[in-house]
Amino acid sequence: MNKHKKTNPLAALALSILIAAVLVVGAAAAPDPFKGNWYSVDIDGSNQTLLIGGGPGSSYHVRYYDDGASVCGWTPGASGLAASANGSLSASGFVLSGSMPVYCLTSPRTFWDNSAFAFTYNPATDTLTDLSFVTWHR
Repeated sequence: MNKHKKTNPLAALALSILIAAVLVVGAAAAPDPFKGNWYSVDIDGSNQTLLIGGGPGSSYHVRYYDDGASVCGWTPGASGLAASANGSLSASGFVLSGSMPVYCLTSPRTFWDNSAFAFTYNPATDTLTDLSFVTWHR
């Protein structure tokens, strides 16, 4: 009696195809470099958050929040005077950029201006860098 089990060539082939399919799907489903929740400390010391979600094509829906915005009159040590921006930015390679309306979250909310936003993704560190050279982390 042979102590070694015989391998069914069709079963081995099916298993190989299944493993290859899983590897291809895994490689194709690499995470999007921009999507996610990002955090940073602004150059003025305030805390910033950035929520990036996918949109159609190279467009991304972005929500920006700064808990103490200098453009709204905030100074370090003061409370309030937050700012927010919501809109769409476009990606080209590792750069996500565009313009969004910025509002001071006073009562009532006040339009400050349309502002340029640009975030460059660094795949080596999984970080973003903005126009003020602030580094954003997930």
